[in-house]
Amino acid sequence: MGLKGGPEGAKAVFKEKFATAFQDFRTLSQVRECVGVARVQTLVVVDGNVLVMQIPQSVTTFQGYVEVVCTMLHGAIQAGEHVVVVFDEPEHLTRAKQEEQAKRDARRVPQTPQCSDDVARPCPIDDDYDKNELEASTTNVCLMVKNHRKTRPRLYDALFVAVLEHFRSSFASQECAWSLTFDGVDKRGMDRPVDAPRVLGLLSSHPDVWEPVLTRETPIGEGDLKLTDVCHRVHKARETHPESKLAEVRLNMLSTIDTDSFMIELIAQSRREKREDTSNNELTLLCLRESPRKRKDPAESTFAHYTCVDIEAFYNNIMTYMFGSQHLKPEIEARKPLVALLLSACIALCGCDFVELQGLRADLVLPCVRDVARNQPDVLELMAGVQTGEAGATRDAKEAIKAVVDEFVTSISGVPRLHKRTVHASACSDLQYLRALWTVAYWSAREFKDVYQWGFNHAAVD
Repeated sequence: MGLKGGPEGAKAVFKEKFATAFQDFRTLSQVRECVGVARVQTLVVVDGNVLVMQIPQSVTTFQGYVEVVCTMLHGAIQAGEHVVVVFDEPEHLTRAKQEEQAKRDARRVPQTPQCSDDVARPCPIDDDYDKNELEASTTNVCLMVKNHRKTRPRLYDALFVAVLEHFRSSFASQECAWSLTFDGVDKRGMDRPVDAPRVLGLLSSHPDVWEPVLTRETPIGEGDLKLTDVCHRVHKARETHPESKLAEVRLNMLSTIDTDSFMIELIAQSRREKREDTSNNELTLLCLRESPRKRKDPAESTFAHYTCVDIEAFYNNIMTYMFGSQHLKPEIEARKPLVALLLSACIALCGCDFVELQGLRADLVLPCVRDVARNQPDVLELMAGVQTGEAGATRDAKEAIKAVVDEFVTSISGVPRLHKRTVHASACSDLQYLRALWTVAYWSAREFKDVYQWGFNHAAVD
């Protein structure tokens, strides 16, 4: 999930090169307290798909899932008065994702136990199951989540209806201001008839507050794009409805493990910088959940924690690296959003869910993007095409990405241990450039629906 990892991957490179934008914390509450922002001023947006997938495999019952999710979300509610949990919407998910999903499903199939017909099934394998079957102690809910994509929608709907009821009961006798909203579920839960289509929308403790803010004319299919969209919508609500409960929000915390968010938020930050009143901008922190690591040497072991990235500092650090100074002439300042787009496209090309050019490496690509940004302004300017949302102008930006790839090949040519990378990177095809351009447009909230025209052949097959 997300950008290619490892010691040479984007996350590791960013953490090393732009370390001042990073800090680790045990809990989200500690993050907020460090920033010095009140709970009433804090919005926490949680990637719901990640949340469910992080439930331990030892938890196999529906009630167990409810309890674990409640525990996880209690930490978010302690951190911020407003918590929004976002989900993928399969009906609106880009078809470019089909290839990656097919790969994931293929990897999961062998994990499913084989059962004879006379043995009760360990779990449903499609949407046709009722409340009694879901809540039975013999039903392995973990398998429904991990292995059977068709069972998840009804399960997720039922799960979060139950979670919201838990919090309503828990806070009924407490004087605690809170709001919890699930974005991308069917609020009917298990009451939806088996033969009825899912109706995706909001399930909220405070629908009067959140429905006007999060009701979208154009649905968003992928949860990691919703993380940014929710923050943007809350910002707009602050501007247009100063009397709203959301008007006090000054801190956005985005909780996920999806490293695509590095680039999505980098691009989003370039847009925030263009607001007329930047003093009214919220502080946005990307909070990447890290699992505990056990090592023979206790000193090398780590607890579960959050790697938190101050997005504004991250953006500024990158731009200082690219241009050599924080104080830029207006004509150089105008290039910053284009650099964000070019870097995002090239990091995507290093490996993500949509495209990968074998041989390209994030740590070695970074200085190549810098060279193009500084020395080839006319080429960099082509990235402006991505901002238009027009297919032709977006395709024209290929030459900017190609300039980076060419610089990469030149920079490593003649290095024996990098010979294979040179060969692979030199063979970058038009299809790969198209995919990289589509990806950066997608991350910029300018999705092209006809993904077949952008090199996603798998998506052409129904």
